[in-house]
Amino acid sequence: MKKNDFLLIIIIALISIPLIVLFLFNREGNYALVKVDGVQKRIIDLNKDDTIRFETEYGYNIIEVKDGKIGIIEADCPNHDCINKGFVKRNNESIICLPHHFEITVISDNEEYDAFSR
Repeated sequence: MKKNDFLLIIIIALISIPLIVLFLFNREGNYALVKVDGVQKRIIDLNKDDTIRFETEYGYNIIEVKDGKIGIIEADCPNHDCINKGFVKRNNESIICLPHHFEITVISDNEEYDAFSR
């Protein structure tokens, strides 16, 4: 093994270890924060299964909460990227529907809600 090979292995390890730690300690969230145009509209408990319809001036999104996960199951946007994202459950994961200016972000119960609502 050459000196450069050893150096490359060290660099890869130094980059990958923080990413692995981040992934392992990124726990599941308990709530979801829903925003339209960057304004908080609702905080949803992920422990209660529900289907909710959000109407905005840009269109509608129907979200589903099931088994501690949240996702958009129907929307009238043209590309449906928000639906294709699937369901999210980990802290700080987001689903964004750009045409509707609609955002869902998973948060944990120890987050400061005031920081989001401003």
